[in-house]
Amino acid sequence: MTNVWKRKGLKIALLALLAGLMVPVYAPAAQANAPFGTEIIVRTVNQFRDAADVTAFINKAVQYNVDVINLNVKQDEDDEVPSGYVFYDSDIAPIAPGYETFDALQHVIAAAHAHNIRVRAWIPQFHDQAAFNLNPSWQMYALVGGTAQPFTGSGGDEYFVNPIHPGVQAYQRSIISEVVSQYDVDGVVLDWLRFDDYNMDVSNYTVNLYESLYGYSPLSINFNVNSPRRQEWNEWRTDRIGQYVQDVRDDIDAIKPGLELGVYILPPEFTEVGQDVSKFHQAIDFVAPMAYFDDWGFDADWVYGPNGILADTAALAGPAVAIVPALDDDWTNAEYEEVYGGIRDRFPNVSHLSFFSYGAWSDTALSRIQARRTWPNNGEYEAALPEGWRARNLGLSAGTASYSSGSFTLTSRASDIWGTQDKLNYIYRPMTGDGAIVARVNAMSNMNGWAKAGVMIRETLNPSSKHADMMMTPDNGATFQYRQTGGGSTTDSIASASVPRWVKLERSGHQFIGYVSANGTTWTEVGRRTIAMDSAVYVGLALSNPGNSNANQAVFQQVQLTN
Repeated sequence: MTNVWKRKGLKIALLALLAGLMVPVYAPAAQANAPFGTEIIVRTVNQFRDAADVTAFINKAVQYNVDVINLNVKQDEDDEVPSGYVFYDSDIAPIAPGYETFDALQHVIAAAHAHNIRVRAWIPQFHDQAAFNLNPSWQMYALVGGTAQPFTGSGGDEYFVNPIHPGVQAYQRSIISEVVSQYDVDGVVLDWLRFDDYNMDVSNYTVNLYESLYGYSPLSINFNVNSPRRQEWNEWRTDRIGQYVQDVRDDIDAIKPGLELGVYILPPEFTEVGQDVSKFHQAIDFVAPMAYFDDWGFDADWVYGPNGILADTAALAGPAVAIVPALDDDWTNAEYEEVYGGIRDRFPNVSHLSFFSYGAWSDTALSRIQARRTWPNNGEYEAALPEGWRARNLGLSAGTASYSSGSFTLTSRASDIWGTQDKLNYIYRPMTGDGAIVARVNAMSNMNGWAKAGVMIRETLNPSSKHADMMMTPDNGATFQYRQTGGGSTTDSIASASVPRWVKLERSGHQFIGYVSANGTTWTEVGRRTIAMDSAVYVGLALSNPGNSNANQAVFQQVQLTN
């Protein structure tokens, strides 16, 4: 018999894994992950100055399995080249200095397509000095100190145009249409599709238009304080940008029906920029959230966690829109391990990752991306476990797991479940909603006095995840532990008890309760805590051991999981 799952209505129970009831199978976790597709965001001014540069880069792209090049065909920043200047043969926008006789877009398309690499035109929108120079009345204005003033960015020397002005929109749309009609691009990706704060745009055009629609001037709004009027203003701005994206979609379809359209977006937390994917998700094929967690002051789990940028974006975009996370190229290996693992666990439909580098792409950077395509590798491992269970060393601790005749045996060395980052051996199953796990910790051998063996519920497989557990130790009794916030400290409640002992962890809503029992029938509560944890969690058996004995092991019997 290979399965003891019993179903009654919506309730499932994994009952008493006794000898002979389950046959071990090898968990598939150790198989190599399917490689992520690689997209590279390329700033033309840094990467391509002539045809030789294109040839050299495409050879690198082939070598390192780049699938998509998102090519900057219109300058995004005011640095080496003024924003809004273009890198192709345009009859509309000014051509960037040095590119008058070198059509970078055409050269890249020809070279990339010869190797089946797709090329999208990355076309920034409203950060555009060229448009400002063409018509200064298009400039973005901000309300500062009660006065409408030209907005020139945080450095005072940048050029932004009003996203609402019909002249601005017509100009930007004409560039997109020119690129789509004259070049064999595989898609278009928009950027700088936003304002910078609530207090923009307050140019005469926008103020007059808004007042004619709502009966009051936006200049009367205190943009520093949340209010119904500020919300009404921001909703109107997001509606206008949403309609703009739909207009771009219509333009593209009139030229090349169905050509791929995507958008780079800021985190949804930045409501002040007037960028709401839900307002234009029906017009796009993919969305690339800029998941630069360290730039925004977040921890790595914000990328993939239940309240992170990918979860928020997926909720706004809906299932029909592909998500292509845009990642930095300078994180640590541990951060990439964590982020890749979180994406695979929580967003299995994500097939491509996009990478941004402000400068030119080097062989080193591209080779590192290539090496990571199947990550995470060193956390999950193959183990003889009942069907449905998986094994993982969290925090890169060293451990093994096996199952035989109703007993789970785990090992772990140089590990601990404590502080802000855990190191442990974890065998687990996914669980959604309320439930409980029970196990008898039958033995703990050759372990440090503060080794911990017991049952656990984790929000994520990130070492710093929120969690609750009910553990036994060799020398320090029973301990109910929890981490209430991701990356926060671990807290415990301790009770006198010794192995062998039954442990139980219950979840009801956001409340977690840990118990111990000498007989599996009469339970003593050790601790409880309210933890705002996602409905979808991971439940299982955990072992940490600060000691280094290779002979260590913990044996668990009569495991029961109810959900």
